[in-house]
Amino acid sequence: MAAYLRGEAAFTTYSFIAFQNKSTMKITPFKQALLALILFATATAFGQTVNAETLIGTWELKGTLMGNDGSGWVLPHKHSAPDCGKDHTQFSINNQGKELTYHQNCDVNEKPFQWHLEGNTLTLSRGEKTVLWHILSLENGRLKVGVQTHPDATNKMYVMYIKRS
Repeated sequence: MAAYLRGEAAFTTYSFIAFQNKSTMKITPFKQALLALILFATATAFGQTVNAETLIGTWELKGTLMGNDGSGWVLPHKHSAPDCGKDHTQFSINNQGKELTYHQNCDVNEKPFQWHLEGNTLTLSRGEKTVLWHILSLENGRLKVGVQTHPDATNKMYVMYIKRS
C-alpha cells in the first residue's frame, strides 16, 4: 500500500481531501504515511471482518431487501408455517449446516448442506448444487447477503437474516 501512495498517485487517489494551495502544501512522505494510517484505521474501525466464528449459530430469515444494492426497506419473509416456528438456517462449527422450514402440521423440513467461507463469499453446497452468498454486511446480529437467482445471473437478490440469541 505504501508503494501505491507515493507521488502524484496519492494526491489523485485521495483528491477528496481539500488542499488550499497545492504549491505551498506539499505531500511529504510523512504526510503520505500519516494519511495512509488514518485511512486504514478508519476502514478498520468501520469495516467488518467476517469469519466462521461469527456465522456459527441460528439465523432467522427476516426478509428481502427491496433495493438493487442491498439497501432499502425489508419486505418481511412469509414463513412457511408461522404457528409452528420461523424459517431459519443453522451454521455449525464443522462446516455443516441446515435449512429448516415447517410444514403446516408442524413437522420440520430439514435440508442439510456444507458451507465454506472465503473472504465475503459464503458457499453453500448440497449434493451437486452450489449457491454463493455474497456477504454485504454482518453487524449487530444482522446478516445481509446477496444471492444470485441463477448461476449466470449478474444481479443479486438481497436478503436479511437475524441471529437468534
